[in-house]
Amino acid sequence: MSTFMEKATDLNRKWYIIDAEGKPLGRVATVVATILRGKHRPNYTP
Repeated sequence: MSTFMEKATDLNRKWYIIDAEGKPLGRVATVVATILRGKHRPNYTP
């Protein structure tokens, strides 16, 4: 059995608009970093 590795052609790109008004910068940065890394996806592969 081999590990599933998603190909770049299989990825669905998506735009995000993040409203950070009134929120601490560190909390917003953590959320943005998680989204950019793709760790919020159920099929995340490092």
